[in-house]
Amino acid sequence: MRRFAVIMLVFIFFGCIHNGSFSVSNEEKEKEYSATAITLSDFSMKIMAHYHLLSVPNDFDTKQFFALLETIYPDQTRVSFVKSNYKVFVRPLDGGYSVMLCDPKTDWKIMEDLSCHLDRVEIMPWKSNVHTPCIFESNWNPYCE
Repeated sequence: MRRFAVIMLVFIFFGCIHNGSFSVSNEEKEKEYSATAITLSDFSMKIMAHYHLLSVPNDFDTKQFFALLETIYPDQTRVSFVKSNYKVFVRPLDGGYSVMLCDPKTDWKIMEDLSCHLDRVEIMPWKSNVHTPCIFESNWNPYCE
């Protein structure tokens, strides 16, 4: 019986390493990424309200994204959390913008907010556990319909 228990522990250990769940469980990812998606939606509301009737500038980038949030966003702990826990990339997008968060260790895309629906993040590959490269969505229009 003891031998069986040791063998099972070895299988569980290697299974966790193989699945990547040894370091962060799916439940922990769900909790963190869901909260981050809500934060990104809130960022979008504030940024789009800031530009109101104007378009987001054609040179809008990550540096401008954080500079603006550091000026207008009331909860700086959220801004700091996103800035320090993810690789963040921003691009202008047809009068709006897109912000993409990637895992700093693996370079996989976690989510991309296209700012066209202010109540949700449009692209969330982390939900399907598909390892998506950290590149902006090129065919983004269908997500904004």
